[in-house]
Amino acid sequence: MSKFIETRIAGIELMLLGDRGVYWDAHRTLFIADTHFGKEATFRRNGMPVPRGSTVGTLKTICRMMDRTESERLVILGDMFHARSSLSPDVCESVEALFSRYPKVEFTLVPGNHDAHVGHLPQRWPIDVIESGKIIDGISLAHHPGEKPSTAKLMMCGHLHPAVRFESDTDRLGKLPCFWLSKGCLVLPAVGEFTGTHRVHPKPEDQTWLVLEDELLEYRQRPNAKRSR
Repeated sequence: MSKFIETRIAGIELMLLGDRGVYWDAHRTLFIADTHFGKEATFRRNGMPVPRGSTVGTLKTICRMMDRTESERLVILGDMFHARSSLSPDVCESVEALFSRYPKVEFTLVPGNHDAHVGHLPQRWPIDVIESGKIIDGISLAHHPGEKPSTAKLMMCGHLHPAVRFESDTDRLGKLPCFWLSKGCLVLPAVGEFTGTHRVHPKPEDQTWLVLEDELLEYRQRPNAKRSR
């Protein structure tokens, strides 16, 4: 296992990080998905006594990746915030601390389905919101998985919070988050601490990298392997 895995997809050199991001050295760009900042604030506002601190923990993870890679651009592939009520004063203060820490970094958001309910972000924030489908040097950026555009070499997205379930003949062993590459579409695991996962079923021709805490392990679905119900 490794803290990162270097891979080549459609001729593009990428680094998959155990902290659930993808670094593209050719463009000094870090990609992450599904931060869901402020989700705990939304739950608490609606009377659910969930623990505090998930947004701060997620931001620490992002900072760790940015420091290690020395990224010059951060691209969030959707669902930056969980809901409009997630923009609480303390959450906004934490996010603004990220902007202040990296004044020379270019921040970009590809809006996701949760972002649509959040509405406009504060104008003072140094973040560029772009439309889904924008292609940067062969990589199409989106939130929802889908068919890779014919003009792109690779599609990169989030939304699913992908995970692979493992079980033996007698026990269910649980799910592990993963990076999932299928038909030219690379789905990133959710980087947000307070997020669930969605089970995916990689085919033998797909590529999958499992996240074990902050380390990675390449996984291949065996042909004719029995799927659990």
